[in-house]
Amino acid sequence: MGRDLGINSIEYINGIARAAERYDAFLVDVWGVLHDSAKVYPGAVECLGRLKSRGKRVILLSNAARRTYVLEKEFSTFGITRDLYDQIISSGELTWSRFKAGNDPALQQLGRKYYLFGSEKYGLTDDLPLSQVPDPRSADFLLTIGVIGNPSSTEVEEPLLREAAARKLMMVCANPDKQVVRDGVMGIAAGAVAARYEELGGKVIYYGKPHYEVYQRCFKVLHDIAKDRIVAVGDALKTDIAGANGNGLDSVLVATGIHGDDLKGIPDDFEGLERICNREQQRPTFVIKGFFY
Repeated sequence: MGRDLGINSIEYINGIARAAERYDAFLVDVWGVLHDSAKVYPGAVECLGRLKSRGKRVILLSNAARRTYVLEKEFSTFGITRDLYDQIISSGELTWSRFKAGNDPALQQLGRKYYLFGSEKYGLTDDLPLSQVPDPRSADFLLTIGVIGNPSSTEVEEPLLREAAARKLMMVCANPDKQVVRDGVMGIAAGAVAARYEELGGKVIYYGKPHYEVYQRCFKVLHDIAKDRIVAVGDALKTDIAGANGNGLDSVLVATGIHGDDLKGIPDDFEGLERICNREQQRPTFVIKGFFY
């Protein structure tokens, strides 16, 4: 039996303007909040602009396994231009920087040859002292940055995951998200591959939400703002809301992303919200239909 999450205490808000009265900084997720990888959500770009016009600090906090310079270019194609946010902090940039620094004891023990789950087209390992191998049998570790296409399960990867788990290879996961909406269709993300690997007995090093280190980067940027004046906005209870809760932040759960079906009844029907909060054992401060002002 899960703990009592106090669902009745979650406040429905009909616009981010309500939160803007209480906070000085916003940690805004991207996929599922600002766009779905194909189109920007209605009102999202305007909302960022309104926040900036009111002097709010905005960090785009993403679990994308990509460098920030790549994301900056991508976001601009959706109209999310550089003037609409202060900084991008991504799990991909964090992963790259930890490998690049060479002083992370966990990574130092891995070796240099990796087998990749996902695509290298975004150059996450550029300029790193690592080399990709085509077979996990010749790898020192696994690097999981995504999936190919938009699969609904990890079934196609099962033989490789079982083989790697038998060899006790460590996995580094640069995107803890398990699900993502791509052009309106739900699919798995890198975190689902990592979770299945753990089920098979494998060990995983995660970088990104909901884990501590990525939030520490945000707090360094926002060093002059108290935690109770920072709010996290996201579409996933397991990463965005859990990360906020674990780091002492208020949060806004947005209904445009992976929990869209469960949240389609708000504000008249909160049954779906109660169901997913009890399932994930996480509770946001606010819930909203979309990221609009």
